[in-house]
Amino acid sequence: MFHLFSHCWTWLQAVQKPVRKVTLLVLGLDNSGKSSVIMDIMRALASEVLPAAQPGQTRLRVNRFEVTLVELPGAQRCRSAWRSHYGAADGLLFVLDSSDLARMEEARKALSRILSHPDVSGKPLLLLANKQDVAAALLPCELIERLALQRLVNENRSPCRI
Repeated sequence: MFHLFSHCWTWLQAVQKPVRKVTLLVLGLDNSGKSSVIMDIMRALASEVLPAAQPGQTRLRVNRFEVTLVELPGAQRCRSAWRSHYGAADGLLFVLDSSDLARMEEARKALSRILSHPDVSGKPLLLLANKQDVAAALLPCELIERLALQRLVNENRSPCRI
């Protein structure tokens, strides 16, 4: 009897906890694989896909979190609009095509502009090295060096994980 009561009490406490809303920006150059990454996240993590409020947004229920993934276009002409979204974001996911060596410097500059923006300071950034299955893909240690990642995150005080 006590076990049943204990279980019910635990369940009631869990039900009363509010759902926490989290907004993550999904950024990266065009053709880096942002949409594919979002689809993979949906398949792997979501217990429920919620209706999206706007185009380019994916809303998921993950445990006690309502996660909104905001995918921003990666074309050069669209990147200046990224900064208008930084303030509302709780964190950032930068998707990098680790096999596109020709655009690595362009990706480094884009990442540098993101991290140097005051609205991004202190927010967590996950750098996702996508397309690791391609033979020409750089290893994570090579990406850290190519992107001067250590310097970038230290200069801008941005917690980062690759």
